[in-house]
Amino acid sequence: MTDIAALTRLRPESLSGSDELGRETRWQQRKSLATRNALLDAALQCLAENGYAGCSVHMVASRAGISRGAMLHHYSSKIELMGAVIEYAFYRRMELYLERIRALSDEERLVRNAGIAVSFAISQTPEYRAYLECHIASRTDPELRSIFLQRAVLYDSVWRAEVRNVFPEWCDDARLPMLNDFVWAMIDGLALNHDIWADSLRVDAILDFVAKTILSVRRGELSV
Repeated sequence: MTDIAALTRLRPESLSGSDELGRETRWQQRKSLATRNALLDAALQCLAENGYAGCSVHMVASRAGISRGAMLHHYSSKIELMGAVIEYAFYRRMELYLERIRALSDEERLVRNAGIAVSFAISQTPEYRAYLECHIASRTDPELRSIFLQRAVLYDSVWRAEVRNVFPEWCDDARLPMLNDFVWAMIDGLALNHDIWADSLRVDAILDFVAKTILSVRRGELSV
């Protein structure tokens, strides 16, 4: 698992393996954490496949192979479960992204700008789809919005800090936050239109354009 100071701020309790004081958990606690992870994984899949409205407590419990009563022991309501799954999705999405970027060679990262393709691949994961479904639903659901927005703002601040760590060529460049926003604004648009744009060439063309734009900025060919 990626061990990064800023990312650790977002690590959900169910993934920590220790209590709030950092002590190793006992067997019963580990069992409880494993149950929570199973519920969160099930909720991620339900959100990604059925959307927020179609993700019920009963459906999540059934998918996790856990009784509804046992589930309510961990999460007493759907909104409490959603708060936990939003944090879980945020953490897993960022962890996966950072691991994939770090796996790129210098040539892939600097010359081919393969980080753009990694970003798009992340947008196709259950973690990202669950995040997107909650984001969309939170616009018309005040209760969901109250728990989503504060978590999303924290996630964004940590995300900006971590991007500098995996793109050292941009670490001292004041343009990085804006370019990162540009990339993810495009990725969000692609993710929202993915079901409509059946032609993959349209997606490839946008990704190629974004990659070339970022390279042009870095080379000083395009001023921002």
